[in-house]
Amino acid sequence: MNRAQLFRIHKYAGLTMAALLLVQALTGALLLYRGPAARWIDPSAMVSHGRAPLISPGAAVLQAERASPGFTVSRLFAPDADNATWLAEMRGDGGRARYASIDPAGGRLLRAGTVWDFPIEAALQIHYRLMAGKPGMMIILLNALALLTMAATGLAYWWPKRGPITKHLSIRWSMAFRLVLRQAHRTLGVVMALLLAFMAVTGSLLIVPDLIEPSAPIVHRTPTDAAAIDRGLALAQSAFPQSALRDFRLSTDRLTVNFHAPERNPRAVHRAIVTLSAPHIISATRAENNGALWITILPLHTGNSFGAIGPILLMVVALGLLALCISGPIMWWQAKGLRRRTLARKQTA
Repeated sequence: MNRAQLFRIHKYAGLTMAALLLVQALTGALLLYRGPAARWIDPSAMVSHGRAPLISPGAAVLQAERASPGFTVSRLFAPDADNATWLAEMRGDGGRARYASIDPAGGRLLRAGTVWDFPIEAALQIHYRLMAGKPGMMIILLNALALLTMAATGLAYWWPKRGPITKHLSIRWSMAFRLVLRQAHRTLGVVMALLLAFMAVTGSLLIVPDLIEPSAPIVHRTPTDAAAIDRGLALAQSAFPQSALRDFRLSTDRLTVNFHAPERNPRAVHRAIVTLSAPHIISATRAENNGALWITILPLHTGNSFGAIGPILLMVVALGLLALCISGPIMWWQAKGLRRRTLARKQTA
């Protein structure tokens, strides 16, 4: 493949996906610090304000369902910090989604509404599936493949045949803005190419298993007694007594509970499944025995596998991708305008 072909592939892939990549970069940057970002952006709904005694998870479920008649809690996320809240994800007839945040201190309902009433949850749904289920996930996968293609073709197009690499990465700031922008786009793209390819590959590996797995039927369960939920959670906790609750899912007569497992990695979970009506443990799987691909890939994609520096580095990558998504179309527009002016001059000569 010659340089002209590499350039065309890089250009058209970029122009086709620039807007979507821009959205992915923005939402991805927010999700790197999901909990803190939610509390900073929306303190009225996502920050605990009470000084009352803490409520139980079952009481949080009951409070969420009381605030939204016709909806039942399908998943409840535990507070991830001392000043955080319970966050309930609910389902109604036809799979309609609704969310509620509950103050763990006293159980006051802070907010109930659609996903758009919870900005970080909306960012997550946009980032992963564009609010469009599996069709949206397919578009996100194509977007990731386009990013991987652009990283590879851009690097191959730039790769110097001779001379020091630093010379081919330098930016001559004294030149016209159009040329400075082109050099800055080139340099930033080359420096970030491997990291962008890494994000594209890990993102694809997170999406593909969910794409090929059959969709679970949406079951609208009857409201569950709060005491039954708390008994089920206590039974699940007995399997992992030293682990903190991350979240749990509720189905008709089953509780699937995830506990933090930082001993494996920052995003790993131990999982226990218990029944509610006749409480007993169906299964208890330690994180090191859980073969789900996301447990390995997610902390890589979010940077948590690399310690505190990981999310910071990926924030820089997200900002760099934003710059590339903006500068690329501007360069195309400038080149298009230059060609029009050149053609007009030739026609009048």
